[in-house]
Amino acid sequence: MNNNNEVRTRFAPSPTGYLHIGGVRTALFNYVYAKHFGGKFFLRIEDTDLDRSRKEFDVDILDSLKWLSITPDEDAVYQSNRLEIYKSYADRLLKEGKAYLCFCSKELIEEDRDRFTSEGKRPMYSGRCRNLKPEEKDYFMPHVIRFKAEKGEGLKTGFKDLARGRFINFNNNEIDDFVIVRGDGIPTYNFAVVIDDALMGITHIIRGDDHVSNTPKQIMLYNAMGFNIPEFAHVSMILGSDGKRLSKRHGAASVNQYKKDGFLPEALNNYLIRLGWSHGNDEIFYMNDMIRYFDLKNISKSAAVFNTEKLLWLNSRHIKSKDPFALIDLTNDIRDVSQKPLIKDIRTVALVESLKSRIKTLVELRQKLDFFVNESIEYKSEILNEFTFDENSLIFLKAFKGFLNGLNSKIFERNVDLSKKNEALEMLKNSVESIKGEFGDFLYRNNWTMKEKATPIRLALTGEKISPPLYEVIFAVGKERCIQRVDKFCDYIDIKR
Repeated sequence: MNNNNEVRTRFAPSPTGYLHIGGVRTALFNYVYAKHFGGKFFLRIEDTDLDRSRKEFDVDILDSLKWLSITPDEDAVYQSNRLEIYKSYADRLLKEGKAYLCFCSKELIEEDRDRFTSEGKRPMYSGRCRNLKPEEKDYFMPHVIRFKAEKGEGLKTGFKDLARGRFINFNNNEIDDFVIVRGDGIPTYNFAVVIDDALMGITHIIRGDDHVSNTPKQIMLYNAMGFNIPEFAHVSMILGSDGKRLSKRHGAASVNQYKKDGFLPEALNNYLIRLGWSHGNDEIFYMNDMIRYFDLKNISKSAAVFNTEKLLWLNSRHIKSKDPFALIDLTNDIRDVSQKPLIKDIRTVALVESLKSRIKTLVELRQKLDFFVNESIEYKSEILNEFTFDENSLIFLKAFKGFLNGLNSKIFERNVDLSKKNEALEMLKNSVESIKGEFGDFLYRNNWTMKEKATPIRLALTGEKISPPLYEVIFAVGKERCIQRVDKFCDYIDIKR
């Protein structure tokens, strides 16, 4: 139990599926709230659903949280290792008369619920077994354990919701004598979660508003077992653009899929923290900012709408702020097994630095570097058919080849100490400026302009209509490869003419 007023929060997913966006937002809110107060954040894996829980989902949860830097302060707690603890508390409640054995069949329970509905009453358990005498109990019959909810005219159970900023009350007479242990001996969600949160000393529970109806049942259990009641905050759900709850049909995939799609963890955290919380008009947040500013009073009371375009915009901003060295590593981390890794040298740095303000994802970055990673390129007729090439085109390209031949090979120096990032970037800048200056003189001498001549060069060197800036392309591809590609392109258009 926690007795030192330390804020302690938790995230408690079930390993019955991959970690999704809604779950991550809950984890993030709990993490930054605890850290804002210098407290602790815990992870509990609620794996008592033995039929649906799978190891791969457990691994996915742990890996996803690690990728997002939502790090628990202790090793994860697994409910499947705590069954004896739940049993001891169930036995205690039975002994104290706060719970009872229920022998009702599913058919009988449904029959009672249908009767209540037909009478215009709320369908609920009738309480048939609530006051059975010992001689009326057949312990060999299948049974569950039900909690004996306190009933009485005017009795209410309530709590102040920190996210909604108001008190929420429930009429006790409308709360079932709910099941706390199933027929197979496995505790139900409401029972296990109360015991775990109490024994882990959890002080604040931040979760989705679909749990509001569970809260009065849990408060009853806290009281029945003599536990301190934590504070609750229920955040609104996340909706898709059609106003319906976010699901896979809206493109809401697992967190790991966002990683594969080239999103940065900083960007996903940034987007999720703003999905239901605000701090003035600020848009860009890093983890330290979230921890510094996060509070529950600025949680939105209305549902948040997931907007992929906004996430892409934030991702582009975070990519732009990264140094090219880090982007190379991050891009290699998510590359397809069929793709060659990016070599971490000054040539790759040149292209990544020139592209990082033009892309939205790391996948897009990798795609734009295909012309560079591959030793040779294939010219696509669907692209080249958009352009007309004549004798003058060949004259220009051959002149451009002469320009390349005349470049000082020292401009293309590759032996750069990348550990000295600032020096490496300065050297890169000087090399690119040298190529730019030489190329400007070349155009001027021949009375050509960059506007009219950029396209054939871009097509020859990259095979694409759109590419990184040409000076960086020339530097990265290198003198020899540039000449080879110009020759190949001249042969291609000569055949086509």
